[in-house]
Amino acid sequence: MDRIRPTTTLCFSAIRSPELYRNFAIHLFVMFPAAMTMCWLATRLDGTLGWDPFGDISWRFPVGIGAIMLGGIWVWYVYGYLFLAGGGSPGTHVDGGPVRLVDTGPYATIRHPSVLGKLLGVIGLGTIWGSWSFLLMFVPVLIAYAIISNRLIQERFCHMRFGQQYADYCAEVPMLIPSIRSIHRWKVGTQVLENLKPIEVSEQPQGIWQEFRWYLLGLFGLIAFFSTVLWFQ
Repeated sequence: MDRIRPTTTLCFSAIRSPELYRNFAIHLFVMFPAAMTMCWLATRLDGTLGWDPFGDISWRFPVGIGAIMLGGIWVWYVYGYLFLAGGGSPGTHVDGGPVRLVDTGPYATIRHPSVLGKLLGVIGLGTIWGSWSFLLMFVPVLIAYAIISNRLIQERFCHMRFGQQYADYCAEVPMLIPSIRSIHRWKVGTQVLENLKPIEVSEQPQGIWQEFRWYLLGLFGLIAFFSTVLWFQ
């Protein structure tokens, strides 16, 4: 099966498609309030631990804003790439998700490139707040949450939809930390799988529409966890 390799310009232009901007709107609506709440809890935890904010706001703010913007641009690009090459929204809760397995570009390097952009944005937010607790405690927990949710929800869907081909893809491509080999693969523009067969798109696998519910429960669970930690300090 011939691969679709969208250009960078096309990836950014894809935001005009309803499937993509609806996905962005949902994530921003959920993630921004949740991340701000966690930052606020982290500053309260800093106070109980006697930790002053690090650095000065004169540099924290531009550095943090820069990280948030860079992370947002990266997510915009990789989501646009997945949308165009995969033929569906990155969010299965929006329109059912990609109907083609994408094994080129950033997705030839790691399986979840958008997580790196989101992580950079979260670190930028913590930098603006100047919270040691957020960067040293909250961020590692958020990384663990991203790994678990991607493994149990998103990859579960991909295994159900793409079958053995996705298992072969996972065996070759790291989840979040790129290897020299995977970076080279993107650099030279090669695909991961030699023979990628088209699939017959059917109805959504049973239970996948619950993805957004579990996503929300996970974020609320993290906030409850950090609130409990603060309560007992």
